[in-house]
Amino acid sequence: MLRHSISTPATLALGLCLLGACTDDAGGSATTAPEATDESGTGTAAESTYTWHADIAPIVAEKCANCHVEDDIAPFPLTSYAEAAAVASILAPAIEAQAMPPWPPSSGCNEYSHDRSLSDAQREMLLTWIDEDAPEGDPSEAAPLPEPPEPWVADAMIEMPVAYTPTQEPDDYRCFLVDGPELEDTSFVTGFEVYPGERSIVHHVIAFVVDPENVADFEAYDEADPGPGYGCFGGPKGDTDDSPPGMGPGVRWVGSWAPGSVPVPVPEGTGMRLEPGSKIVFQMHYNTSSATPIADRTSMGLTLTDSVERRGMVLPFTNFAWILGLESMSIPAGESSVEHGFVAALDELPYTALLQEIGAGPDDTLSITDVGLHMHLLGRKTKLSIQREGGGETCLLDIDDWDFGWQGDFSLREPVSFEPGDKLSLSCEWDNSESNQPVIDGQIADPHDVGWGDGSFDEMCLSILYVSKQP
Repeated sequence: MLRHSISTPATLALGLCLLGACTDDAGGSATTAPEATDESGTGTAAESTYTWHADIAPIVAEKCANCHVEDDIAPFPLTSYAEAAAVASILAPAIEAQAMPPWPPSSGCNEYSHDRSLSDAQREMLLTWIDEDAPEGDPSEAAPLPEPPEPWVADAMIEMPVAYTPTQEPDDYRCFLVDGPELEDTSFVTGFEVYPGERSIVHHVIAFVVDPENVADFEAYDEADPGPGYGCFGGPKGDTDDSPPGMGPGVRWVGSWAPGSVPVPVPEGTGMRLEPGSKIVFQMHYNTSSATPIADRTSMGLTLTDSVERRGMVLPFTNFAWILGLESMSIPAGESSVEHGFVAALDELPYTALLQEIGAGPDDTLSITDVGLHMHLLGRKTKLSIQREGGGETCLLDIDDWDFGWQGDFSLREPVSFEPGDKLSLSCEWDNSESNQPVIDGQIADPHDVGWGDGSFDEMCLSILYVSKQP
């Protein structure tokens, strides 16, 4: 969901290695490394705690190589020992600071699929390997590499209508209105995968479905902007539109992608509605901090089915009074800690209207399978949880060190039930002090009063959930 030229901490962190782990078992084997040379120039045998072939290669293949391949968004490849050893000396600070791999969720809240974070044991394993001069070890002792994912076959392919070269550096947010698949009747999206045209500059993609009755509004955004597509930030609407975010009846989030993502089907038995004549909005985030702007033409594949057991949807949750200006979400200039929160059941407007999409009423139990949180550039921390009717709390997602460049969608390892009488609780904290301002066109911005808005220098406090009626 995720502008003028804006620099964020993520564009700096991008230059460091994405290192993750494929298991919570640190493993490791003590082997003899190739001869090391002491200061006198004589060779001395050194026993290594971990080696590339026996211990490190599977980790890198599982997590690093999703992004750190030639011509991808990461600044250097990590697909061989030679490539990893050449940059090993710069990896330790990112691992120690837990800046890489980029994994925003705080530990102890919930468990998620494709967790990229390192355990303490895994972090020690990598740092020890680096500290011991990144020994290669014996290729005959190589540990098995992870199996590649099963091929994913799309039922329908859609593509940006024209190629686009980013004009805002280092971050350019651009939306493109694309014809949806040719359909004779209502279908349901059951899977989604993006194929970036130029992986070196595509930071993330979010796709929104626009129902036929809303298409004219989005065509107007496109026509009003002289370039290919139109400028957008925070949602699929145009930069000049001051109305509420483009999610709700008639406009729905359908999927998202960031480097390292894999195609993930929606929960079995569910799917998101897609009508004949619908359009798809690609919201593209281009980042050129480590690559030259070049023409991109991204495409995506959808898996479709004619019917599902129950409909699923991406549900936005926030205080709509902030959006409509009925309540203030004021973040005064100069304040280093400003908090706002919202607690509500889903048995009142606008949620009752939104949940009609999946045929859910106030007496139905919902199944929550994916969660996301969204703020802009001044965010510090944010949390989404369920306050149970009978007491207690279920944490869904807690991000205590917000970074706009690394937000995303997080699939819960196990679905969470939302029962009648439960309430969702959303909290956000911002830092609007002088020390936390964005760099705009090479200049640090001055603090100014901020409130809710879609604009680059407005703010939001928003959560996004994939929900369906519990079977």
